[in-house]
Amino acid sequence: GDVVTAEPGTLRGKGVLEREDGKLVATMCGVLEQVNKLLYVRPLKHRYAGSIGDVVVGRIVEVQAERWLVEIGTAMLASLHLGAVSLPGNVQRRRTDEDALRMRELFQENDLISAEVQKVHETGELSLQTRSLRYGKLQNGVLVTQPSVYVRRQAQHLVTLPEIGVMAVLGNNGWVWVCAPPKVAGSGRQETLNFSQMDVRYEEVSQELRERICRVRNALLTLASQGLEITPESVLFAYGQSRARGLAAWEMLDASRCAAAGLAEAVVG
Repeated sequence: GDVVTAEPGTLRGKGVLEREDGKLVATMCGVLEQVNKLLYVRPLKHRYAGSIGDVVVGRIVEVQAERWLVEIGTAMLASLHLGAVSLPGNVQRRRTDEDALRMRELFQENDLISAEVQKVHETGELSLQTRSLRYGKLQNGVLVTQPSVYVRRQAQHLVTLPEIGVMAVLGNNGWVWVCAPPKVAGSGRQETLNFSQMDVRYEEVSQELRERICRVRNALLTLASQGLEITPESVLFAYGQSRARGLAAWEMLDASRCAAAGLAEAVVG
């Protein structure tokens, strides 16, 4: 209902309506954006649409003929084709009928995966790919779902938070996976840079590491509740502030305790 502009010659875009007196008014709550003479409103919260190159976290919903259907928060289910995944051992060859019969050995229903948007179809459906060894099945962690506006495009979406020793997959669709860092095969040390997601196996996570994972998860929820962007820097700051103020991991979910300790004020500040 707010008047956006009264200047003549301005083009109206999405979320803007022209009144009888010629003034342009907003029809949705959001941030006013302008490209040359085009005015449009970017909504504060909206369903993820997807664009090529986005890193996303999703859940396998259905296994079909030579493809998986993946829920990533879009209006339509995304598809992951058999030819767009890396085979065990990173074997490079054409997919056969035998591969199609053994699809559930790679991903099955309810598996969580990280992937990259390969193509956006005219219908709005997204095609995903996990050809890079950094994408694949996610294990040993916890999922946090937030509106996609809180996770913008960054240089790195698969980050290991320094000093905490926790890995996070920041999905552009607002789904964030927080987990134990993968270990190098055959040794006990943790891999941070050149790791293969296909080699990660389910294993028991120590109680101390589980608490750190939960604290990072609750730091993400604290940031989103204040309407702040989720970046590695902001997560580290919220994590450090919660420890400095003596809050237990579970207390970060209680708004009154966070307010009493001054966590929300510190994060917003």
